[in-house]
Amino acid sequence: MPTTAGTTAPPLFGLAEGVVLEYARLPVDGLPPLLREESRLMVGLPLARREDFRLGRAAAAKCLSVLGQRGPVLSEGRMPLFPQGVVGSISHRNGTAVCLAARSSDIRAAGVDIEIARSIPPRAARILCTERERAWLKQQPDPEQQLTALFSMKEAVYKAACGLRLAIRSFKELELPVDCYDGKVWDGIAVVHGVRLQTGGRPADRTVLTWAVARL
Repeated sequence: MPTTAGTTAPPLFGLAEGVVLEYARLPVDGLPPLLREESRLMVGLPLARREDFRLGRAAAAKCLSVLGQRGPVLSEGRMPLFPQGVVGSISHRNGTAVCLAARSSDIRAAGVDIEIARSIPPRAARILCTERERAWLKQQPDPEQQLTALFSMKEAVYKAACGLRLAIRSFKELELPVDCYDGKVWDGIAVVHGVRLQTGGRPADRTVLTWAVARL
């Protein structure tokens, strides 16, 4: 379960067994090249999205290489479509992309999200959070950072839920196990429409990284 740095993933991020996490950052020099099918997809995107697409596919190529697989990673709507036998998720923010992937024989669905630390304003809690989550936020020493972590985790869970074809109409449907979050590392189980999702992540000074996976 290596990360880009080749370190063991669980002590860093609590990653589920069999799951690979990889990054791609600007500049693009030295990153894995896009495959022909991916290049065709990128040409059809607005200029503002092409850099993110390039970085995301580079991170995905790294994950596939670790898994002994090869792309292309295509698109299904706004979601990445990984090759047969692989499930995965991509997120990007401010010149950094991250990909989470696993063999479909190990994991049913995966979601990953990266956000800028303290980027979600407190007023957004009314829209994003359940009553229980808002009560928890009021007790936190750094509620803006914890709200960003909550939002990021909901994004990751939402992506995994989409991979399972679960219909999610509002982030308030996704009540998270806030008791499993100590402000530094997230490690718990979220239940969405009866499906158990293993969640994890780590807020840092500049970014928040979260993930969610559904096991077989």
